[in-house]
Amino acid sequence: MGLQIAKLKGARCVIGTSTNPERRARLREFGADLALDPQDTAWPESVVQATGGKGVDLIIDQVSGGVMNQNMQAAAVLGRIVNVGRLGGFKGEFDFDLHALKRISYIGVTFRTRSVEEVRTINRLMREDLWDAVTAGRLRLPIDRVYQLDQAAEALTRMRANEHFGKIVMRA
Repeated sequence: MGLQIAKLKGARCVIGTSTNPERRARLREFGADLALDPQDTAWPESVVQATGGKGVDLIIDQVSGGVMNQNMQAAAVLGRIVNVGRLGGFKGEFDFDLHALKRISYIGVTFRTRSVEEVRTINRLMREDLWDAVTAGRLRLPIDRVYQLDQAAEALTRMRANEHFGKIVMRA
């Protein structure tokens, strides 16, 4: 969804990542101009090259863990990194000098420490900003598979094995 929102809001170079080559190929369907393998240690250089030597203005980081320094290498001077997930771990190395040299804003977000009122406000603002694009079909979530409720164990197995691309839907 983030790739599509970036495109909708006017981002010129939208870059997605996946360790899976089939998923990388599909990222273009959802707004990516470039799809990179984060296991390739040269991916930050590819980002800098794709942006004419500048780096990216915004990184939405769902991985954390061991990718923070690579994220900062790929970021532009005065870039922003928004941490929304920690799929790669809760701790990792952090190059404080690189952070300072690039003057990067690093922002962590979670709903766990927000009040119900804050969550309602965020949802209302998001809906005001994006709902027309959702109803027009310009923003869409890929649906990987639909399972019946009695197939929940199979759906969870697929999810735990990270075999899905997009959402897994449970139906009664």
